[in-house]
Amino acid sequence: MRYLISLVFGGFVGFTATILHNAWQPAGLVAALLVTFLGIKLLGIKFYYRRFRVVAAIGWLAVALRASTVGLGDELLIYANTYGNLFLLLGFITLVVTVLLPKAASSNFDRRNYL
Repeated sequence: MRYLISLVFGGFVGFTATILHNAWQPAGLVAALLVTFLGIKLLGIKFYYRRFRVVAAIGWLAVALRASTVGLGDELLIYANTYGNLFLLLGFITLVVTVLLPKAASSNFDRRNYL
């Protein structure tokens, strides 16, 4: 169930960042990258293990890649302009950095006692 929650949450973060990146240029791009970083980081805090952050990153990538391709009605959410290209590149780098960060742990909480 945690894998499904991670995938859906990553997709939601990806959708939010996709809609936000082109809203107020360039502040929307910065906000989209911040939402991506904080969303995946908060999921890592909630579920603790890196594998759930990887699943959420896959969900983010699935949404972003689908939004950057033309649909049946010729709709396109991520254009091939400067902000769209920067969003895809910097968003992927943000995902990699967020996934590779050390595990989120609190100094007052030892998870081994509760598993």
